[in-house]
Amino acid sequence: MAPRNSPATCLAPLPLLLGGCLPFGAGALLAWVSGYPRRPEVLGLGSLAVAALILAAGAAREAFGGTGKYPHWRLGDLKGWTKEDGRPTLRLAYAALGLAGLLGLMLQFLLSTGDLTIPLGALGVLGGYFSFAPPLTWRRRGLGEAAGALCFGLLPLFAGFYLQSGYWVAEELFYGLPLTFAGFNLWLLYGFPDPGEEAPERHTLAARLGPAAAALVYTVSNLLLILLLLALLFFPASPLPYRAALWPVLLLAVVNQELLKRRAYREETRLRRLCRLSLALHLGMAAVFCLMLWQRL
Repeated sequence: MAPRNSPATCLAPLPLLLGGCLPFGAGALLAWVSGYPRRPEVLGLGSLAVAALILAAGAAREAFGGTGKYPHWRLGDLKGWTKEDGRPTLRLAYAALGLAGLLGLMLQFLLSTGDLTIPLGALGVLGGYFSFAPPLTWRRRGLGEAAGALCFGLLPLFAGFYLQSGYWVAEELFYGLPLTFAGFNLWLLYGFPDPGEEAPERHTLAARLGPAAAALVYTVSNLLLILLLLALLFFPASPLPYRAALWPVLLLAVVNQELLKRRAYREETRLRRLCRLSLALHLGMAAVFCLMLWQRL
């Protein structure tokens, strides 16, 4: 059953697919500019694996339910994917997990991407599918925000770099950490209870802390994000073409902070607007990172 006031659409996974695949692509581009061989076939299969893991998490969310502002994926419109009780089945989740596992095996054993290929995929399963599926169900333990931050920040970027090179470098942190903080804030907002709800389910971190305390956590994370972007802008590890494109991203982070300062979480419409702007911040930042790295090739 969809959460109250949650928009339902068959296209709901698309922004989240970009939110995982863009950091993965940025990691691959960083490996290429670091001098490692270009392996577009690894980038393609790895991106498909990331997309499959995100789809598995979305299907698990529909199957097991849960609170959240994120758009409801209307699986009921897909013929053959629902149970008699109307709840989406786990077939799609299992199929996506199976596809991701198959792609992981191909990457590790056919394309020799390194011994950590399968463990990195397993982390994606733990942070994605098991955010909603038992027995872990991180979303109901107040840990879904941390899992979302990892899976939309450091993890895909590290994986994109590692699958191309078999190594890691410190420069990954300059790109991975801002994306991680942006991902954390996005999933934190998705977990805010409905304004005026007297007894919200205390599953998400925002519901456990309360709106005011959760807004403070968002503020701290957002300030760290802004500081990291300023450091990347003024003190880059290497010359960055088009780094001026970071200014609109910084401006959007400031706008989001101002909305939160004005207690946007007290009104449903303003809270949903803040969710959309936070998603735009994450996607815009990842796209700018890819652009800057592509111009370094």
